[in-house]
Amino acid sequence: MSVKNNLEIILNELKFNFEKRKNNQMGKTYSTEELVSRWEDQRYMKNLMGKYANCMILNREHEIFDRFWSKKTENLCLSFNDGAYKGAEAIRAYYEAEYRRNDLVAHLLQKRFPEKLGSLSDEELYGIGPFKVKPMSCPIIEIAEDHQTAKGLWYCQGAYNKVEGCGPVARWTWGYFAVDFTYEDDAWKIFNLMYVNDVDCICGQSWGKEEKPYPPLPEFQPLEEFKYPEYSVKKTIRPLYAPDRVLTKAPEIPVPYRTFAETFSYGIS
Repeated sequence: MSVKNNLEIILNELKFNFEKRKNNQMGKTYSTEELVSRWEDQRYMKNLMGKYANCMILNREHEIFDRFWSKKTENLCLSFNDGAYKGAEAIRAYYEAEYRRNDLVAHLLQKRFPEKLGSLSDEELYGIGPFKVKPMSCPIIEIAEDHQTAKGLWYCQGAYNKVEGCGPVARWTWGYFAVDFTYEDDAWKIFNLMYVNDVDCICGQSWGKEEKPYPPLPEFQPLEEFKYPEYSVKKTIRPLYAPDRVLTKAPEIPVPYRTFAETFSYGIS
């Protein structure tokens, strides 16, 4: 079978899937070229979130805002289980705080283990300690009919090693990445991102029971004193799982929509 025939089969399958959507939901008909373009848009957004996750793995959160966030949208929002940062300045400050904490952790570990880390420069030392794995699965992406915005939802079964006041602690996380994208300067950018966990527990302990913290260590005391910037909005957005947690709605699943004004937002008011 020729490459041309293979391409025609793929295009026909794409068109068939969008025709099903037309018949069942929005009533919009797309040309073959539009279908391919929208498929490429979805690939772009999946890759963007994969790069976002890799910045976390490499402890390069300080690059995230400039690389992936919108520069033309005013009402940006980054939210977690217990609050939200609103606006470019607040969101950038959060990522910069992550950088400062990573740097502090590395220097505390260097002081604690001078025989192994004492000879490293600041550049070589940075990133030692924290390890954040956020594999994103089950993607659901919907692009607005007007092509100005898109919505994406991922589930993440992750793990991370967080150096705390008691030293390194390995933790499991299960939760959602819910993202609103905007199309600007021929690229998709984030303007709302919600990362909320159902589970965030110490490895080896039950995620359904109250956490039992480890005793503090004096050499890691500065981490107890480290503070992230205050949230712009301080409220419980999604409580972590507990046996007595009331039924809580997960982030909404994206559905086809025409314009952002006609759909919901992952931003927090």
